[in-house]
Amino acid sequence: MSTESEPKNNNRIILFALILGTFMTALDATIVSVALPTMAEELLQAGHDTSNISWVLLVYTLMLCCFILLWSKLGSNIGYKKVFVVGISIFTVTSLLIGLCGFIEQLGLTAIIILRAVQGIGAGMATAMSLAMVSAYLPKEIRGSSIGAVTLAASAGTAFGPAIGGILTTFHWSYIFFINVPIGLICVFLCLKYMNVPEKLDAAKKKLDYVGAAFLFVMIFALIYYLNEGADLGWTSDIGIALIFVMMIFAGLIFWWEQKVDDPLISLDMLRNTNIRRSCLVGMLLFMAMAGSYLLLPYYLQFVQGYETIEYGFILIANSMGMMVAGPIVGKVADRTGKNKMFVVAGALICAVGFFMLMGFGNGTGLTYILISLFVMGAGIGMALVASTNLSFEYIQEGEDGQLSGITNTFRQAGSSAGVAILNAVFMAFLIGPPAVDLIPGFRHAFFIAMIIALIGFVIAMGLKDKGRSVEA
Repeated sequence: MSTESEPKNNNRIILFALILGTFMTALDATIVSVALPTMAEELLQAGHDTSNISWVLLVYTLMLCCFILLWSKLGSNIGYKKVFVVGISIFTVTSLLIGLCGFIEQLGLTAIIILRAVQGIGAGMATAMSLAMVSAYLPKEIRGSSIGAVTLAASAGTAFGPAIGGILTTFHWSYIFFINVPIGLICVFLCLKYMNVPEKLDAAKKKLDYVGAAFLFVMIFALIYYLNEGADLGWTSDIGIALIFVMMIFAGLIFWWEQKVDDPLISLDMLRNTNIRRSCLVGMLLFMAMAGSYLLLPYYLQFVQGYETIEYGFILIANSMGMMVAGPIVGKVADRTGKNKMFVVAGALICAVGFFMLMGFGNGTGLTYILISLFVMGAGIGMALVASTNLSFEYIQEGEDGQLSGITNTFRQAGSSAGVAILNAVFMAFLIGPPAVDLIPGFRHAFFIAMIIALIGFVIAMGLKDKGRSVEA
């Protein structure tokens, strides 16, 4: 009797551990944003220079993004579980150390930034493995719903970050890091105890493509740095143009190198598959619209509607609720039918409708309308992300889970950074004032751009094909 239920229970525990790790690492990409002013003020009072405080956010994003494909390849070579557990362990230890920096005055901003860089490396290792482990460790009959759960954990972590950060910062900013410690320990314990799934590793593919990794690091570093700092540097300043130049040169070097190396870091054959490429692009576009809107929504709720941090934190949960309602349903239907395209198309369109509703936000907008708009947008994102991820995993061969997981997450992280930069630039460009600054035109134009981005995702999704109907390589 226990023999039949044990594998099912193990599957649930494995999935829960992956959800914990994914949610926690995604949360830390946004949870810090609301704490930066408090952190800067406290460090300044302790006599530390805080001119580089924005690097607490930026260095995490850079380290997370730049090495995802390297960790994906490493996981394929030595085992997904090893890389995931090491990543969560690094993340947990550095979270504790960063939190302690808040109570040890001698440790200033430089120590926090260095630790955040290491924390980002740990987060990247865990992020790179999450989808691969779902595909490799869990039975095919529950893969759609499991991919949906992990995908939603990443989206929900990003969405909940500002709200949870606002609540914890009312006690002390260190708690936004301390909260990771018990979650990380539970995650590592569950992995070590229950994640005993044999992996098929190719002994011949043990050599890592370090040259490709170096080229990729420089390209992604230049891209993310430009997107995050372009507004301050000047989009067409000498440094800005130099960053674009470096990014394009190294993108070309990557394509040249990856075609001549025996065991490439990036599978160009995988990216040549139309359905994988389109699925990744849809995910990138939706993360672009989603991350950009998450940056602006707290400002609307606080400065236009007058809500306190805790209040607007709970309001923003409506968005995550939309994801959590739609995503699992899509995953379960996909498990039964193998149909994903219709959900990607419908999800992108519903997401665009949600942003159209957000364009109606004004000074006197009622709470009910705000909640419904956020729910609709979240439901569309949850539906499309789950289905597009599931569809792309239908087109890979055995042993390619790690590479696709890395490519998928790299596209999403790049989209997230681009979305924050684009929507923030649009918002700032359409502010009216002084003497009295009117924020509404800025929000309306930014959400209009988010709607256009979602509609582009809809158009791309129309070209997808479910594998059961037609295989296109």
